[in-house]
Amino acid sequence: MSSSSSLPLHQSAAAAAAAHQKKATSGAAADCVSSVSFPGTVWGDGFLDKIDMSFQAKDRYPNHEILKEEVRKMLTNEVKSTGDEEAIIADKLRLVDAVQRLGIGYHFEPEIEKSLEKVYDMGEDLFTNIDDKGTDLHHAALRFRLLRQQGFPASQDGFRKLKNSEGRFKEWVSRDMQGLLSLYEAAHLAFNGEDILDEALIFATKNLKSPSIIQHNTNPNSFQKQIDFALRFPAWKCVPRSLARHSIDFYSEDTSQNQKLLMFAKMDFNMVQNLHQQELYEISGMNVRALQELPYRMKKTYRLILDLYDEVESEIGKSGPTFPVDYAKGELKKLCRAYLLEIRWRAESKVPTLEEYMITAHISCAMSITATSNFIGMGPEIAIREAFEWVTNESKLMKACSVIGRLQNDIFSHECEQNRSHPASAVECYMKQHGATEEEAVEFLWKKIHNAWKDIAEEYQKPTPLPVALTDRLLNLARSFNLFYENGDGYTNSHLVKDHLTSMLIDPVPL
Repeated sequence: MSSSSSLPLHQSAAAAAAAHQKKATSGAAADCVSSVSFPGTVWGDGFLDKIDMSFQAKDRYPNHEILKEEVRKMLTNEVKSTGDEEAIIADKLRLVDAVQRLGIGYHFEPEIEKSLEKVYDMGEDLFTNIDDKGTDLHHAALRFRLLRQQGFPASQDGFRKLKNSEGRFKEWVSRDMQGLLSLYEAAHLAFNGEDILDEALIFATKNLKSPSIIQHNTNPNSFQKQIDFALRFPAWKCVPRSLARHSIDFYSEDTSQNQKLLMFAKMDFNMVQNLHQQELYEISGMNVRALQELPYRMKKTYRLILDLYDEVESEIGKSGPTFPVDYAKGELKKLCRAYLLEIRWRAESKVPTLEEYMITAHISCAMSITATSNFIGMGPEIAIREAFEWVTNESKLMKACSVIGRLQNDIFSHECEQNRSHPASAVECYMKQHGATEEEAVEFLWKKIHNAWKDIAEEYQKPTPLPVALTDRLLNLARSFNLFYENGDGYTNSHLVKDHLTSMLIDPVPL
């Protein structure tokens, strides 16, 4: 760590505050905190009332472990088919996709890895079936997506067969409903420079929005729901628990689905939901006296932060080294300095260049402090010192996640923020630097977000920079931004995400 971050927390923060106060000669600059009236929570006290503290999984779902082992056998056994090697691959791909979508893949990570490794070793022959008759585009695209998100090499070149000699997508592709949806999902894992996938995403999105796409489907209402959800939350960019909740609903409407797999997914969802409820109960219930103190003085808030780090350090010191807390403190110092710089920009009415803004924004979006704090709870066997060094040194994956979070927030909240004396956002920075309209600025920033997702996909290829157990934490943080900013600034206005959170954290799945 740098010399400044090696200072004790109170000394570093105090020095930064003193330096800022010296520069804050005007009344506006001295006013470090704007008075803002944020919307109240839509939850009130009702959330905690819905938690079943008497929940006992072994009593409520005695068949859970039995079903889990049956699902494990499905993944490890050779799938029976007509003897056609491609049919065997297709069956295996559908099973792995279902297990992951239903949110139970974490139980079977070794089995999934082994299954997909076998699929990878068999080569890309499925692409030979993409012909003018539209044969098996669904499985070709599914194979590509599952392998790439697992970190196995998968080439975009097979999708070139979808185009005619004039460079346009063949007509039959737009009529293959399942294949088109799978192509759309696969295209979200594009790397930088993969033009075929970029064009496929535009083409698939346009055609999936066409009202005629589901006319010949045997279950049009259910399929339309799948399309609508995928257009909002493609699988690669969706919060896993949200994807699981909606997938359970989709699979429940389809009687052809494996009922044992579905029942296990329902039980497991409810068990994990109750665990999350109990954790939220403990967090939201953490010290009433302390909560009452927060609004009055930053000094008291600061004292709470110091006490928190002391408590965490004491707790993890019981079973391992305490160096992770030092990294978390260092990231908090960086965050404070970034906030102070943004306050100075506001006080001076400065609108920095977008490049200058993003240097600070990578820190002020709080991705690094969040990730570091998250790693602390992973234990010393997984979150080793090298992991903390990687996450605190602005790696490619960390920067990409920061870009996604910062820019989505700026796009949806900048107008409201500017009405309450807020530092310039990325939107204002781009507009001033390039003499652009707001629409042009937003379009440019969405392209940067899109490219950041490509960086994440590239970083997930084997060998990954960290164990997947750690990189998944960062990926899920990036995914959460898609949920919070789907219809506006849901991070600030909780009513915009109430339905999502209710389905994930409050309402159990009916069995």
